Amino acid sequence: MNSIIEISKKGFFPFKFKTRQTYPVTEEEELKEELIRTKKQIDLVFNAFENTTEQDLIDSCIYEMKALQTKYKYYLNKMKEKDDLTIKHLGESS
Repeated sequence: MNSIIEISKKGFFPFKFKTRQTYPVTEEEELKEELIRTKKQIDLVFNAFENTTEQDLIDSCIYEMKALQTKYKYYLNKMKEKDDLTIKHLGESS
């Protein structure tokens, strides 16, 4: 039986949890995560926009959606730029 709980004699609890090995996150992975996170935020704001009847809240949703779309476009361009640099780098090394 392989357990992630290890008995220890120190501290308040009689056991401690082993930490899982984490791998360094690459810049591409960070950009992908930000794109996904921003897309989810856009979806939430769009849902709020669809279900709102107050004019001030509608205006707020529009401004927030525009800001999130600009943020999404920024991260998308960074991903494309990163891919272009990778392709150019691979082409030079051949």
